[in-house]
Order: sequence, then C-alpha cells, then structure tokens
Amino acid sequence: MRPSRVARGVLLVLGLLCARDAVAQAIPAREPRRRPRPAVGAMVGYSRSDLIGPEAEQLRSRQGSLTGVYLLAPLSGHLSFRPELLFSLKGGRTQTGTALLDIELAYLEMPLLAKLVLSRGRVRPLVFGGPAPSLQIGCDVQFIAADQASRSTCGAGSFSLFRTFDVAVVAGAGVEMRWPQSALALEARYTAGLRSILDASNVHNRAFGLVLALTL
Repeated sequence: MRPSRVARGVLLVLGLLCARDAVAQAIPAREPRRRPRPAVGAMVGYSRSDLIGPEAEQLRSRQGSLTGVYLLAPLSGHLSFRPELLFSLKGGRTQTGTALLDIELAYLEMPLLAKLVLSRGRVRPLVFGGPAPSLQIGCDVQFIAADQASRSTCGAGSFSLFRTFDVAVVAGAGVEMRWPQSALALEARYTAGLRSILDASNVHNRAFGLVLALTL
C-alpha cells in the first residue's frame, strides 16, 4: 500500500472520531431516570357495615368510621404495594336462631394491598385490592331473646364465642390528584369477611367505605 493511501486512511479515521465527539457534545446528555421513592400517607373516612351469612337474618347496618396510616412502596411502572394499619368499626344487627344480636365490633386491620394507577398525569384513576387480616380490639353485644335482654362485652359469659381474629378481602377504586411531592385521593372500598365472627354460627363482616387518602 502506498504511503498516500495510508495517510488518507489515517485522516479519515481521525475525521470520523472528531465528528463523533462533536455530535456527542451537541446532544445533551440524558439525566438518569429517578426511581419513585416510598411514601407514607394517612386516611380518614366513613364506613357502613353489616353482617352477612346463611344464618344471618333481619339485617340492619351500622355506621362507623375508618382511619389509619399506610406505606406506599413502588414496585414496577404504575404498580405499587400499600400495606395499611387501620382502625375500623364494624358489626350490625342480625338474627341468628331465635335470638337477636346487636353487635358493635372494633378492629385493628392490616390490609396488604396492591395499588394500580391507570394513567399518568395530574388526575389519575386507580384500583386496589388484597387480603386484610384484622384483630378485634373491642366488642359490645346486646342479646335479645323472647324472655330476656342483656348487654355485655365479648369474652364475658355467654358472649365468649366471638372470635378475636378475622380475615377479609378488600377491593376498591378511586381517583387521585398529584403534586410533585404529594397526592390526595378519594377512594371507595368494599371489605368482605372470610371468617365467621362467631364460633357457633356462620355470620361474616361486610363493610363499605368512602375515604380521603393523603400521600406525602
């Protein structure tokens, strides 16, 4: 190969390298995409609960409150994990056998929910669902039979058949408005108990809730 061709080849390679450097400097470097950070939140709202089951009759609902806190941990894309710690009031009036029971129950719930945001933007629809184990922390029962009526707390006398542990399924939907560092959501949720609240009868909790959730 003659020297002139070698020189032209070297000059061509140097020209390509210089052009590459010029193009790289002209195009701004992309900033690394930040992963969404975990966040905490609080919720407060209204609940309406009753009792259901094959042995529950003459049902009446009970109004109560739903308050608590949660952790929002992003998983992938629009999906996140939201464990909650809630205080909820449940119960209702039902007839089981020949007796009428007016039951007020207080629970410490621990829902383990998956939350899916359906779009991007400032206003976002969302859905969520998952299991919700709960611990009964309070109970007041009025027992009305044909010849007697009495009021007591769970664990006392004939009212010791109430179970202190429950498991439910939670499902819901809502819409949230986002800001750079926070979000406010209006959510509706349905909670269906999977375990009877009584040892001797097949009666389950059920609740509808409407809550405001603030994520920080």
